[in-house]
Amino acid sequence: MYVVGTSGHIDHGKTSLILALTGVDCDRLPEEKERQMTIDIGFASMALPGFGTVSFIDVPGHERFIRNMVAGAWGVDLGILVVAADDGWMPQTEDHFRVLQLLGIERIIAVINKTDMVEADMAELVEQQVREKIAGTPYADADIVRVSARTGDGIERLRDALAANLKKLSRARDANKPYLYIDRVFAAKGHGTVVTGTLRNGLLHDDDPVHIQPGNIEARVKRIESHHSELAEGSPSQRTALNLSGVPTEALRRGHILYRQGFFTESDEIVARIQLLDRTREMRNNAGIEVLIGTAALDGKLLLFPGDGPGTDLFPVRIKFSEPWHCYAGEPFVLTTPGGYRIIGGGMVLLPGYDHRAQKGRVLEGLGLFTSYTLEERIAFTVVARGSVRKGDLDSLYPESLKDIEAAVASLIKTGTFRTIGDYLMAAKRLNDAERAVLDTIKKNVGPNLKEVADATGADQEICRLIIAALAKSGRVTEKEGKFFEGGGVPAPDSLSKAKARLLETVRARGGEGMELDRIQNEQEKRDARELVKLGLLVSLDGNIMYHRDIYEDLKNRIMKLFDTRGKLTVPEAKDAAGLSRKYILPLLNRIERDGLIKRLGDFRIKA
Repeated sequence: MYVVGTSGHIDHGKTSLILALTGVDCDRLPEEKERQMTIDIGFASMALPGFGTVSFIDVPGHERFIRNMVAGAWGVDLGILVVAADDGWMPQTEDHFRVLQLLGIERIIAVINKTDMVEADMAELVEQQVREKIAGTPYADADIVRVSARTGDGIERLRDALAANLKKLSRARDANKPYLYIDRVFAAKGHGTVVTGTLRNGLLHDDDPVHIQPGNIEARVKRIESHHSELAEGSPSQRTALNLSGVPTEALRRGHILYRQGFFTESDEIVARIQLLDRTREMRNNAGIEVLIGTAALDGKLLLFPGDGPGTDLFPVRIKFSEPWHCYAGEPFVLTTPGGYRIIGGGMVLLPGYDHRAQKGRVLEGLGLFTSYTLEERIAFTVVARGSVRKGDLDSLYPESLKDIEAAVASLIKTGTFRTIGDYLMAAKRLNDAERAVLDTIKKNVGPNLKEVADATGADQEICRLIIAALAKSGRVTEKEGKFFEGGGVPAPDSLSKAKARLLETVRARGGEGMELDRIQNEQEKRDARELVKLGLLVSLDGNIMYHRDIYEDLKNRIMKLFDTRGKLTVPEAKDAAGLSRKYILPLLNRIERDGLIKRLGDFRIKA
């Protein structure tokens, strides 16, 4: 099913055109009847051979109702731009035409309406004017059809043009991630809460659990209808009414987002690229704006990056919302002045959930990745801006299918510009730099722990952990009790502080007497001793008696050499070989046993 939407200046006959096509008057509100002016979006449908039921959305043309116009236009597959033959191209014609482009509507048909009110040469002039206006735009080759909605002249030609253009549209995307921007909410007697909107990006079924943002509301689909006909499922592009259970009517409003699988990121601030309708317009930093996104209208501030401005067709900005909202990378929007009365431009979300303090430098670096704003480029930018992204999380950041996302990631890796470490995707240069920084930190510091490595390098702790694990696997780094060392793991004494170096030499000089931790009076010296044990330069026998590593190795080797001539040894034999008193020989034997070299068998020790 396809959705067709009108656009154009007030009183150019958009509503009467849909009435002529479908037999449905979209002006449903009493105020619209009284004022003979469309105020809110209206809906109709018709059967079109070869296409089934085609939905129509009628939008208001008055500039005071721009919000409603965008709310109706956001989910349209094919646009009808209506221009009255007796009026020609007018200001709101221009604004609506630009909205269609800003929202990425794939195709349009230009309709010259009210031809019964002018001579043929006047209609010809207006058609020429329209052709000049659309030249140089994505719609330069759009069909132009002359009609009179009042007399019916040309309506059949318009139906033919509709069929021809619908046939040329890309197939509606089914990424198995259905979502719907709510445009109406009401309570149906005997059924409860009903919401309507244009379903996109996948199918919904009866009894599907759904989520609604903002508010993190959970509900369930009881019933699906389209144009008053009950359906077993909703299609990927369709006007849809959903009867929901588990949510009261008053909890919902126009603008809320309903989805089955989330890919919207809650955001106080986003990075976007925008295009202004008037390139000469001066944009002030921190200017108040309104963002029309989906069927929602959000207050915000426009914040410029250094050097940015409307001198180019597209330029990056920050948009800070007055309250958190939910959006995704690649989502289009329209910008208006506060109050939504005048369109100033529009654009595309590049990075939701932007953190200016942490991400500014990386965002400025990553903006150069964009040329055509493909999924691959959007993923690349997100990875650069965030520093790293878990591959498994990418599916929850984009509306595209998991298959398309995985293909884009594979392409980024194949080019060599991105690499993976563990389950993370990173820019290759950033990961290369992080690996060097981690190794340099471990080389220059004596046994730093994971947090100290992360703090020194500025890298995420999890990324540091993965890098260290890879370095350890290749033998370049060793871990000992939560500390990391280059190569074999024991630091060179000359890398120690002077206090630690003095203490180490003191313990060496004491030989087999070692040093007892509980006899050290100075607290800093105690801390240094414990640190030297952790570093492997001192060996603790029993938690109290400590030997210099070389002394311990010498005594251990003397005892182990006894097994060259016997299968077991007694404590006195070990005591004589080591030249130690009983106070030291038992802790020494116990330590050698903990090292896995000997084991106790009654009153004897044997090789393990």
